[in-house]
Amino acid sequence: MRLLAAAFLAGTSLATPALAGDQVLYGDIPAWVEQADIEAVVDADGPSERLRDWQYRIEDSVVHAFADRVVRIDNPDALMAENQLGLSWMPDKGDLTVNRLEIYRDGAVIDLLAQGVTFDVIRRELELEDRMLNGELTATLSVPGLREGDLLRTAFTVSTDDQALGDEVQVFQYLPPQPWQVEQARAIVSWPEGDEMYWDVEDHVSLPEPVTRNGYRYIDVTLPLAEPAPVPEDSPSRFQRPVFLRVGSFSSWEEVSRVMAPHFEAAARLDENSPIAEQARLIMRRSDDPLARAALAVQLVQDEVSYLLNGLEGGNYLPQRAEETWANRYGDCKAKSVLLLSLLREMGITAETVLVNTTGGDAMPDVLPLPAFDHMIVHAVIAGQDYWLDGTSAATRLSTIGDVPPFFHALPLRPEGAGLMPMVQRDPAVPQLAFRADADHSAGIDFPSLIEMEITISGASGAQMRAIVDADDPAILREMARNFAGDASDGIQVSSLTLDYDEVTALATMRLQGVAPVSFQFTDGRLRMGLNDMSGFSEFNPDRARTAWRNIPVYTQGPMRQTMAMRMRLPENGAGFSLLGDPVLEGGYGNVQVTALAAIDGNVLEASTETIYRLGEIAPAELAEAKRAARRLASYKVELVPPENVTWRWDIDAATRDRRAAPINAAYERAINFAANDDFGPLMARAQFNADIFDFAAAKEDYDELIVRNPSAWAYQQRSAMQKALGNDDAAIADLRTAYDLEPFNSLAFDLARLLAYRGDTAEAQELLGSLPVGEEDLATYTDTLATVSGLDGDATGGLAVLAERIEETPQSADVLNSDCWYRGLFAVALESAVDRCTQAVERSDYPAAALDSRALVSFRLGNYDEAIRDLDAALAIAPGLAESLYLRGLAKLHLGNRAGERDIVTALRISPQLPAFYGRHGITRPE
Repeated sequence: MRLLAAAFLAGTSLATPALAGDQVLYGDIPAWVEQADIEAVVDADGPSERLRDWQYRIEDSVVHAFADRVVRIDNPDALMAENQLGLSWMPDKGDLTVNRLEIYRDGAVIDLLAQGVTFDVIRRELELEDRMLNGELTATLSVPGLREGDLLRTAFTVSTDDQALGDEVQVFQYLPPQPWQVEQARAIVSWPEGDEMYWDVEDHVSLPEPVTRNGYRYIDVTLPLAEPAPVPEDSPSRFQRPVFLRVGSFSSWEEVSRVMAPHFEAAARLDENSPIAEQARLIMRRSDDPLARAALAVQLVQDEVSYLLNGLEGGNYLPQRAEETWANRYGDCKAKSVLLLSLLREMGITAETVLVNTTGGDAMPDVLPLPAFDHMIVHAVIAGQDYWLDGTSAATRLSTIGDVPPFFHALPLRPEGAGLMPMVQRDPAVPQLAFRADADHSAGIDFPSLIEMEITISGASGAQMRAIVDADDPAILREMARNFAGDASDGIQVSSLTLDYDEVTALATMRLQGVAPVSFQFTDGRLRMGLNDMSGFSEFNPDRARTAWRNIPVYTQGPMRQTMAMRMRLPENGAGFSLLGDPVLEGGYGNVQVTALAAIDGNVLEASTETIYRLGEIAPAELAEAKRAARRLASYKVELVPPENVTWRWDIDAATRDRRAAPINAAYERAINFAANDDFGPLMARAQFNADIFDFAAAKEDYDELIVRNPSAWAYQQRSAMQKALGNDDAAIADLRTAYDLEPFNSLAFDLARLLAYRGDTAEAQELLGSLPVGEEDLATYTDTLATVSGLDGDATGGLAVLAERIEETPQSADVLNSDCWYRGLFAVALESAVDRCTQAVERSDYPAAALDSRALVSFRLGNYDEAIRDLDAALAIAPGLAESLYLRGLAKLHLGNRAGERDIVTALRISPQLPAFYGRHGITRPE
């Protein structure tokens, strides 16, 4: 719905209504226009925008709008932009008259109109794809002979006599501020001094009072305005809106209501034996409840009448009759509202049409009363309750009919007139988004979970899913499934996905099954899973530090209601699991309300969160407390904590592992079959899962398939690791060579050099390392690798020297210190000072597990097995799955005669079967 009567904005194209003329007229500049000093703008240097002159004359209920522009063509881009002129007007409301079309070149004036140049007229429906037939005509012209360096002048007048306004008039003129660059610019509005006119601008702009000249009142504004002071982005729209000069003959909102109402009252009257009356009777037979009848009427208008704005024949303000809308089965917001109004009244329900603004409506009480609204809905009163019914929306049902659209004020159109009516918000009756997940995490604390999810979307957003349901295209469902997957290591691999739409409830429901990643994270030496995450609320931090901002409220979006619920079957039958933190929350800040619950019942965890966002504002005086409340909410944390003696995947034998993994692998297989041919995420995820549970043969088979279907350096690198674990050293090197050939990353070269050196090919490894372009970010790893290769080549002292040189350059680097410590223990060199070097590495490390393991190796070499075990216990407390630490601890225990070391070794070999060969290469073995 387009309700602006006249707007001359900064630009050549004009989109304003005009008087019953579908041909372009040509004539002199009107006598009432105060013409600009053209010579001053033509001759002076300065901005390319030389003149912008907007003038309005209001007289005899007609608005005459004059625009004059001079622009210099400074470059080829400007020539392209300015060569094509487009002047638009509404032919049912007035005329377009071209007054000047001139080129100024080298002191001469080329009068194109005098040469017979004319505009072509087209109907240009720029927004037809948005179902808007607005009735505009556009006069177009490619300016003949225009050159770079020319000045182009275009002046024209548009007259507007709006049928809907009768004797009333309105003018809107945007007042551009700095930093807009222009030589001369102004806006003038004038009217006979005996006519009653009202005017205003935004309250932060000061303009002079109108003056009287020759029997007319004038508002004269020199442009550009001063650059406005910045305001917070989260302030209400009334603080951010651009400056408009508003002039009109309406004395009050009541007068606007009174002038507009008759058009809509007349359009809603039904003919005798109207088919609309028959539709009302059909609805009444379906229910005796007035509210249910109203919901059915809204559904009828939303579903049976498509949207099309028909601006022809005065349609920008004037509605088409309800009978016409029903017969045509299309209409804009006015037409749909009138049709809905006629249905409701036919059923005896009190109702009226109301004008609303979809954006900026919070400013309506502060602006000049004019019919400058962009939308229309219906206000109904049923059992003393206000209902706001939008025929152009979708999916309104009895359950949601009480929801209030996100508008602030409505202007009821009543024959006797009415003032603005606040639209008091209510919380949505039905969540717009409801999420529920059932997860089976019983396979193990560090196994993925089998998951079933249901996502329900209500209202207009849910209705948008109806088209996807009707399309019934498996490719679309697969693409939606791909979006859930994210990264193969942390997304959900979807094994099935369905989408349904219930016409009765207007709910779209997505259901999916699949495999979700491990939910528990190892943090601070304990496993835990966060529930009801509120950390996002920490982002609420409105900036009102500036003095000028202290009294500006904070805008809050809404209304929105979301719910999330999860039910999880716990590992180990739930034994020993507990909740850390308060499991019940009722809180919020500003216009946000949050409720959260969590509980464990036997082997099942249940958690839920409901969040309600309300449209409105937070007053400045309430902002400090709202910030504090948001911080409290963001810090709220409930965690699911397993018992300390959990069973890790490396603690179970192969038979138990395979039994637990079988349902998960079956779900991965379904996901692989469900996925699109070019979606390898599920296959990658299954390969990684089998590698994570140490089924290296199964993982290798998946990488084999992945390399056939979608070869990549990553896939070859991963298969190389599987080959190494399976004892296929030559195949591991071959795969890593291929990966490096595909993607010559230094990281791959370092891994390849190590494999080659351990196979005995130290010369090739050194040659490879010598060929690399090593930057600062790779120096630590490069030095470590080069030292290792030197040691394997029999030059342990040389390798140590390489590390010492690097330490001298970066003495505080925990990584380099740890490399030195590890090297000494591995090659049994310079052990007398190794412990001190290792301790430095431990002390400087943010994550000391590796450094503790290295120091333990040195202690092991020195025969200090108890010291080694203490460090290995500390390392495993940080990283329980560190295979090297488990293996070395097992050996240390055996050297002390503790046969429990066998259990550590068995566990380590599940994770890394190649460890005996690796440590054996360095003479680290079981005791005799």
